[in-house]
Formats: sequence, structure tokens, C-alpha cells
Amino acid sequence: MSVFKLKLFVVVNRIILFFLILLFCNNQQATAQKTYDLAGIIEYFALDASDVATIQSWDFGTETSSPVKWTDAQLQWEEASSTYVKHGTAQINIEETPVTFTIILSGTKIVVNRVQLNLSKSALVPVFELERILSSAGIVTSYIKCDNVMPKSFGTLAYFLSISKKKETWVAYTWQCLKGECSANINIYYDCLSAKQ
Repeated sequence: MSVFKLKLFVVVNRIILFFLILLFCNNQQATAQKTYDLAGIIEYFALDASDVATIQSWDFGTETSSPVKWTDAQLQWEEASSTYVKHGTAQINIEETPVTFTIILSGTKIVVNRVQLNLSKSALVPVFELERILSSAGIVTSYIKCDNVMPKSFGTLAYFLSISKKKETWVAYTWQCLKGECSANINIYYDCLSAKQ
């Protein structure tokens, strides 16, 4: 191999290495952008005030910057609840602790009418005060239901949320703790009738 070809080979390899490093860094930044705190993920799923729609589209959350990694390529029919569903996961920070939530969209074949954020049996995060977390993010909460029987062990709270530049949103928060592990379920609704059921 001539000296010229050898030098050319080295230059080409350096250029390829540079672009691979650049691509890796961009992917790392994109991944970092997909992590939300709990208030942020609820705000993400709320409808924009300027949106003419009053219900969520199935296309929502499929953009490149989406915090959700979808595991279902297509809608799935759930016989038990007679509804269409779509499953995914998201990294959500709860008071600076990153936790993986299961995300489930459910609704008719045309629209989404509920978003579920599920945390199953985690010892990482104790019962969290959703109202305080939302309030500290500037989201105004108003009770619409309270079944808070044993706050440290289990309960259900529901709120109407006032979020800046977003349409009306309702949230039901249920938790249960047993032997040091807690599970939590947050349902986001786009109409009050669904939330009260």
C-alpha cells in the first residue's frame, strides 16, 4: 500500500469515527430530552388550549421527542374492558428519583379517552404526594373525590387540574403499599364524566 493510500485510509477512518461520535452524542441528547418529571408527563398528555380537539388522537406521543417508548406497533383490542389499548414505557422522575412507568392509552378506535401511568411494586419510591408535586410545578389542583382511607397504605384521590395553556384535565391517583413496596396508578381523563366513574 502506498503512503498516499495509507494516509487517505487514516483520514477516512477519522472522519467516520467523528461522525459516529457525533451521532452517539445526538442520540444521548435525544434520550435525555425524553425524561420528564411527574408533573411534566401529566402536562405532556394534557390537551393544548389552542387545540380544536377535545379528545386525544392515537397519533399523539409518536413524535421523535416523545417521552414514551411504545411496545405496541398497532392498537390492541382488550376484550376484558372492551376497549382499544396501546402500551409503552417512560422514564419519569419523582422528586429526582428516576422510575420506569408503564404507559397505557385506551379508547375507541378513533380517539384516546384515558391515559394510564402505572408504577408496579417499586421499593424505590414511597407513596408520593401528587398534589404537592403538581402544585410545586404551578399546576392548580381541586378535589373532585377523596377515598383516602389509610394514607400510608392505600387510597384514591381525584383532581380537576388547571394547567397553564392547557385544556381542562382530570386525574385519578390510586396507590397501595405492602411490605415496603408500593404500586401507583395515575389515570388522566379528558372529560369529567370519565373521571367520576
